[in-house]
Amino acid sequence: MKIIQPVISRNPVYFIGYLVFFILLSLLCILTSKSEGFLLINHFHNQMLDFFFIMFTNLGNGLFVVAWMLFMLMRRKVGWALQLGMSFLISGLLVQMIKHITHSPRPSLFFGTGSIHIILGVTGTGFSSFPSGHTATIFMLNTLLALYFPGRKPGLFFLAIAALTGYSRIYLSQHFPVDVLAGSLAGVIISLMIYWLVPLKLFEKKFQKNEWDQHSIKLR
Repeated sequence: MKIIQPVISRNPVYFIGYLVFFILLSLLCILTSKSEGFLLINHFHNQMLDFFFIMFTNLGNGLFVVAWMLFMLMRRKVGWALQLGMSFLISGLLVQMIKHITHSPRPSLFFGTGSIHIILGVTGTGFSSFPSGHTATIFMLNTLLALYFPGRKPGLFFLAIAALTGYSRIYLSQHFPVDVLAGSLAGVIISLMIYWLVPLKLFEKKFQKNEWDQHSIKLR
């Protein structure tokens, strides 16, 4: 804990908020059955929320992460882009490996399409529920963003975006609460490890040195 504490202290609001999120969702998973916990969150729907969460859940899509990486490279944040790319690759491989091992059915297959809210073209089926890949991706991304942009307001903003994306996976009948819980934990832990193990200063100095060398060549 002492090793990772300097990293967490960059944005304590985000990590304290995540701890609260993790505890509350864990209690839901412990105190209710898999089906009860899902139905408790999933039961309320309306057309406006359907449209909102169909759009919002795409923040957990890998293409959104690629867009962030390109933006970081354009802003010459090479270290940021590298950390994000490594975190995205590792979290994606981990999630897919666990999915392949567990073969957990999605809610629509678990309950049957007639007993839960189904959105045609959105709600999926198949043995690929645990853990939630979208949730892992958004928590991986937003954990790094919270570290890059420390502060109370950014921390709360990034946490809210990640939590709502996780909620959208249950709302859209794509995942169970335990899937979201596991996905969020995977995303946060992997981002913390990469941020700690891959120092930004190393790449910043290397990039600055290359820029200076190129500038010197032009002056000659």
